[in-house]
Amino acid sequence: MRPLTAALLTAAIAATGIVAALAVAARGQDTGDPPAPDTARSQRADPPDPSYWTPERVRDVRPAPMPTDPRAGGGRQSPP
Repeated sequence: MRPLTAALLTAAIAATGIVAALAVAARGQDTGDPPAPDTARSQRADPPDPSYWTPERVRDVRPAPMPTDPRAGGGRQSPP
C-alpha cells in the first residue's frame, strides 16, 4: 500500500506543477487587445454634469422619500 500512496502523491504533486506552469504561461500571452474593464459599460455611471444643478433646480428640488424600516412592519423586505 505504501508504494501506491507514494506514487499517487508524486503524481498529484507533478500534476499541480504542470497546471501552475500552464497558468503562468497562459497569463503571459499578449493578445494585443487592451485589457477589459472590471465592470461592463452598462454598469458604470457617467460623471455628473455640474451645469445641471442651476439655482432654480436647487431651489425647486423635492426631497427624496425616506426609506421604510423593514423592522417596523410596513416596509418591504428583501428575501434572505
